[in-house]
Amino acid sequence: MNKLRGLILGTLCAPTLAVSGGLERSELPTSFLYENGSYLEVTYVNRNYEITDNMFAPSKSMLDDVSSLHFATKFDAGENLSIGLARYNQAGASHNYQGGGSPIPGFSSVGPRTDLSINAISVMGRYSFDDISAIGGIKLSTVADATADIFRLSGATSAATVEGGSDTGLIVGVAYERPEIALRVELVYESEASFSLPTTGGLLGAATANTTASVPDYRTLNFQSGIAENTLLYGSIRQADWSNHQVAVAPQTQASPTSDFSDSTTYTIGIGRKISDKWSITASYKTEEATDNTGTSLLSPTDGYKAIGAAAIYTLANGTEITAGVNYSNVGDKTITSSGVSGLYSDNTVFTSGIKVAYNF
Repeated sequence: MNKLRGLILGTLCAPTLAVSGGLERSELPTSFLYENGSYLEVTYVNRNYEITDNMFAPSKSMLDDVSSLHFATKFDAGENLSIGLARYNQAGASHNYQGGGSPIPGFSSVGPRTDLSINAISVMGRYSFDDISAIGGIKLSTVADATADIFRLSGATSAATVEGGSDTGLIVGVAYERPEIALRVELVYESEASFSLPTTGGLLGAATANTTASVPDYRTLNFQSGIAENTLLYGSIRQADWSNHQVAVAPQTQASPTSDFSDSTTYTIGIGRKISDKWSITASYKTEEATDNTGTSLLSPTDGYKAIGAAAIYTLANGTEITAGVNYSNVGDKTITSSGVSGLYSDNTVFTSGIKVAYNF
């Protein structure tokens, strides 16, 4: 069963969508902490969005495609202590209604457009007590400099320029393992991160105010277990209170935010199979519960999703693993009413592809 440890990594191509409960794009990685010895992985992920409606963006996706590069590494600092470092694209917003073919006079030229990205760097330690492990660390979440061209319809003559910023949160967790059957059950908590970002332009003219945003605390239960020879079952449950973590682009405030995010609960179930010494495959199903199929924010146009994913893992003679996979997501329908005009976002999809190279050294 120990030979199955790498199969859980095949879930790399089932990332969280940045269009459902909130802004999240990628979850905190922890599975690399359980690798033997020193370890490094580099992952490239590309997301292709097809998010349209019948009124605000009928001819092209109102979310631009996004690519990101992630890495994670660990080393042993003692017989029972491992230290890990990970960098990943945690969250973001790539809305673009401009050129979307809206029949509303002028909307296609000056409709909302945002370019927001939040990257995270986590430093974690794992200390093992026989079958029990304790995990602790910090996560630095950083908002890059951004633009928010969302007030033209309200009289703005230019986009708002948002200065980036950072905040630090805590990571704590516990895991139970039975290596002889590839069993691992892990519970991880991540504290929230909040940002107050100096903003100029938009409706502010030459004045400066603060855009406020935050990412919520997360509670994640990960599990895996061997269920037959060379076969691994894995899954997760992840919760986040996005309803309390809205984006308010200045001069908006949290009392009247720009976004309309809902709380999210995401479930993943998958199975991995070792075919030979060189090849393994995985397949997964992921769903985020629908919570509210109506809203008023053009930045929150979907309601949950259902996704299927598959990946193949090839192991080279030197132990290097190359994982390639795809994920197809069907996004929940939602009706958005803005300034008295309603648009129905329906039959929308996201296609995700990725490749990962991992090496024990």
